[in-house]
Amino acid sequence: MENLDIGSISSTSDSATDEQQIKTLTSFDIFIRCIKRAENLVNYESSKEKGIEFSDEHLCDSYRAAIVLSISALDAFIRTLVISEIRTQLSNNKKPLNAKLATYIKNLLSQDILLEAARNYDLLERVEKTVREDFETKSFQGEWKISTYLELVGYNDVIQEVAIKANVNEKNLRRQLNVFTTRRHIIAHSGDYNLNQLPHKENDIKQEYAEECIKIVKLFAENITKIVKDGK
Repeated sequence: MENLDIGSISSTSDSATDEQQIKTLTSFDIFIRCIKRAENLVNYESSKEKGIEFSDEHLCDSYRAAIVLSISALDAFIRTLVISEIRTQLSNNKKPLNAKLATYIKNLLSQDILLEAARNYDLLERVEKTVREDFETKSFQGEWKISTYLELVGYNDVIQEVAIKANVNEKNLRRQLNVFTTRRHIIAHSGDYNLNQLPHKENDIKQEYAEECIKIVKLFAENITKIVKDGK
């Protein structure tokens, strides 16, 4: 069975040298390394019971897991926050609906659904159900996507607002969100290997890097929460 090389195009002909074969990792190689990382995490307690020292390999996999979980937590938070704000704004009959939100909802719901909602007085429930289904196909990771979805509910420059609220540099905040989001994708989709160079090399990771990711995600979520509360 022919191996599939990820991230680069390499010769699979009989003329491929042994050196080339050594330098590339196949899709199954990456899979095995990722599974090993998962095993490192779940086998930690049993390793302690057996008196096996917690290795640097285990620690690095914990840091990688922390980054993936932190960005996923931010994704889930933004998703839930936007849905909640959509429901709140639809319920407020005294304030005009944000134009971007109105356009989004009208594009999402057919005229038939809107008619049935009017007949049954359940517009909120129908909108929320449809929005949730739509959001299941969306990613809320990275500063651009976060900004775009929060614009739907009236927060037109939320990164700047968070930077002011948290008293941090806006440019650095944007950069850090994107750096950690990109690293999350590399860990999740490429096993944290640099597949654009030969030989394929595992990316280094330190405890400080994972701690900084958690710090930025917490700072961002905490201050968006404050901004939303202040606006109510």
